[in-house]
Amino acid sequence: MSGQLGVSIFFVISGFVLPYSISKINYTIAGFPNFMLKRLLRIEPPYWATIALLFIVGIVPWQSFDIRQLAVNIFHIAPLFKNYNWYSPIFWTLSIEFQYYILLGLFFSPLMRCKPAVSILIICGISVISVLAKLNIRDLVFTHWYDFAAGYIAFMCMTNKIRTQTAIIYLAAFCAIVVWGVSIITGTLPFITVVIILFFNKKPYKPFLFLGNVSYSLYLTHTVVIFFFLKFAKAYLSNQVVLFTLAILFCVCFAALFYTIIEKPVLRRSKKLQ
Repeated sequence: MSGQLGVSIFFVISGFVLPYSISKINYTIAGFPNFMLKRLLRIEPPYWATIALLFIVGIVPWQSFDIRQLAVNIFHIAPLFKNYNWYSPIFWTLSIEFQYYILLGLFFSPLMRCKPAVSILIICGISVISVLAKLNIRDLVFTHWYDFAAGYIAFMCMTNKIRTQTAIIYLAAFCAIVVWGVSIITGTLPFITVVIILFFNKKPYKPFLFLGNVSYSLYLTHTVVIFFFLKFAKAYLSNQVVLFTLAILFCVCFAALFYTIIEKPVLRRSKKLQ
């Protein structure tokens, strides 16, 4: 359950950060290939490194290696094939992100030509239709569109396209529909996340900046670290609080190492693309 909550926050933040980022460069559809290249260069190498790590440490046995399963994982298309699964239980979320990149890259420019209220109505309307249709396909972006839509409202507010009071009204009305159509938690969490984005966006403390920097590496590798930590630590530690605390510390430390070696060099290269 807690993992699913983290995924929801992850999607809301993406729904805010990506439109916010490309709005600064006067993005048009002509920039779509370059936009996708930047996203691929930013996201894929650490993802591929994580796949390699799963094989190296034996979570995915070498004996079960199948080039087709590797391919569907690398290209984020495992759900399209009945007999193939994700190597890690978190990989499906990156498939959702990839679908969102494509849709955002294709339709951001037309949305920006609409009036703000119309733009928000389109984005939120897609989610309302999905909710009313009881769409529940985990690996389809529209099932989780309410998270991205909430982030989009935050983007419209933070770029001064709508006033804060207006954003809260839109957000409250939209999330109420999600609460009614899905669940209380599903509708409440995006609301809380956006409120935090809007009202607590002052300069963060350095520890939070650090966690923000390594967050993607932490997300990719935490299941591997927790698996091995619990495998060995349970023999020596019985206190659940101590186990949990140490597991978090090990996850963060490994994520920092992974970020420094793998993600940071790739991030520098992706920023060179205009």
